[in-house]
Amino acid sequence: MDEMSLANKLAALALAVTEAMLSGVEDLAPSAIAALISIREGAPMSIGEIAAVVGLTHSAAVRLVDRLEKEWLVRRQRRVGREVMVEITSRGRRRAQQLQENRLAAMARVLAPLSGEERAALDGLVDRVIGGIAPATVPAARFCRMCRRDGCDCGLHDHGEA
Repeated sequence: MDEMSLANKLAALALAVTEAMLSGVEDLAPSAIAALISIREGAPMSIGEIAAVVGLTHSAAVRLVDRLEKEWLVRRQRRVGREVMVEITSRGRRRAQQLQENRLAAMARVLAPLSGEERAALDGLVDRVIGGIAPATVPAARFCRMCRRDGCDCGLHDHGEA
């Protein structure tokens, strides 16, 4: 097996999967989608927490929250010390749900060519790859920023890290 060939195929697959998950969502940037889903999955978050999870600077996260707030998807809730807390609105909750459903439907289409046995084998391999990446190199909260936590068995959510 050629390691470079496998790496190239996986990189191409990652790009195709990303594009499939983001198709039809031109009105929101990937960082906005990740922020919205992260806020929905957790309690209200500070702008600093949003910045860390999404991988933005604090000032870029403030601008992102401004855009989401203009669309009535989130609202600034209150200050805790110097931190402004951001919570999701009911409209934002519905939108985040729709985004997660679209994401999972896209993955179902990607996995459609595989048999049940092949999916089970892939599941074990993906668990091993995830275990090698996170949380050693990527904080769990960032790695899982677009996950639907209920029903997930990746092992990263079990420790309160994600």
